[in-house]
Amino acid sequence: MRKTKRIHSDVVRDSINTFGTNVIGAVLMLIANFVVLRKVDPEVKGYYTAVQNWGSGFYTIFSLSIAASFIYFVARYKIQNTKRAIIRLSGAVFIGILVVSSVILFVLRNSSFFSTTPSSFLVATVVYALCSLALSVCTSILRGENKFKSFNIVNLAQRVLLTLLYFAVAVHPSSGLWIWGTNAISVIMTGLAIFGIYRWSGPHPQPVPEDDHPVKSGSMVVYSLKAHISNVLTYVNTYLGTYVVQGIFSIKNLGVYNTAFTIMQQVWILPDAVSQVIMSRIAAMNKKEDKLHLTLTSAKVVFYSTLVIALIIYVAAVLFLPWLFPMYKGALEPLTYLIFGSVFISYAKVIGNSIAAYGRPELNIVPTVAGIVSNVAGCFIFIPLFHINGVALATSVSLTIQAFSAIAIFCHFSKTQVYKLFVPTKEEIASVKGIFKK
Repeated sequence: MRKTKRIHSDVVRDSINTFGTNVIGAVLMLIANFVVLRKVDPEVKGYYTAVQNWGSGFYTIFSLSIAASFIYFVARYKIQNTKRAIIRLSGAVFIGILVVSSVILFVLRNSSFFSTTPSSFLVATVVYALCSLALSVCTSILRGENKFKSFNIVNLAQRVLLTLLYFAVAVHPSSGLWIWGTNAISVIMTGLAIFGIYRWSGPHPQPVPEDDHPVKSGSMVVYSLKAHISNVLTYVNTYLGTYVVQGIFSIKNLGVYNTAFTIMQQVWILPDAVSQVIMSRIAAMNKKEDKLHLTLTSAKVVFYSTLVIALIIYVAAVLFLPWLFPMYKGALEPLTYLIFGSVFISYAKVIGNSIAAYGRPELNIVPTVAGIVSNVAGCFIFIPLFHINGVALATSVSLTIQAFSAIAIFCHFSKTQVYKLFVPTKEEIASVKGIFKK
């Protein structure tokens, strides 16, 4: 019992610290955007957004979700048994992303997506994908080792440098400065994360005897491939709207729509923080009842907190966006549709990471398939009716469907009654009150 309470205490501590770090980062980016969006034309932002979208897409699709497997295997088998396999897999995936993304962009360079895009930005897109891989690999190791102090330092330092970059872009509006500056910051953060990995005080944690053996690359690949399908579909379901806007409308409309999407993402600060923390904790647990209890408590706290956060963010956007950023006031309409789906997807974020920590990431495929099918269907139905707002509505509906599908899968897998994911127990209420009293 004492060990369980200590684990839960560690989870609360790391979740609060990670949430706090994310909040500080969000405030810094809010200040940065306040400066940039008042000075930078939506077209400049559109090119930056395009590089982000395609670079992130290449990383997500072609990385084979090796970062997810690194978290699970490092948490369970520890770094001394996984180091060799991590180096091999990371090197192979790095080369794969470099080759495949370069070929794709070369083929599409004259398409409607990139007809006005400078060649240097296409190169920057490949570099963005490779930098994303390197940083993700290093931070996944930090998460697997529960080094959340180092993990949060990396995230916060990245936000600080990005804020400074945004100030520079506001003074000298340039897509090139914005794009290449972001890539340079990723390289610096990768170096900082590597320092955090090698820096250790005290004895290294040891795995349980049955897990104390070198992990083969093949085992990691199997886990990665199981997680990869759902991770790719989650990415596609979440970001499909931005690609649709870029392909059907204009790069300027993409800059406006992305502003609404970015505001919506701030709702996920707490769900992302908690899901990042609990995966490595659950993977290291041996008792199923402890895993279930941590998942249920985390899901409920995250959902109700996210509901309040979403309301606050939406009201703030309605009040201040037209006044502070008149060039982007059109973002309010799609934001109205996006905000609803942003709340319920918090369940999928927590539950999905919990399922992956159980060692069954393939179970996340069904909810993501349901989400993307509804998203594609929604685009065909809603875009002719509501134009760019139809993209936002399709995204919101799909996120909601993905969330409730994830709830159904988790309840079936864990043999848990649905109401337990929504109705807090007396013990959970007391625990939350205790946190605030502290």
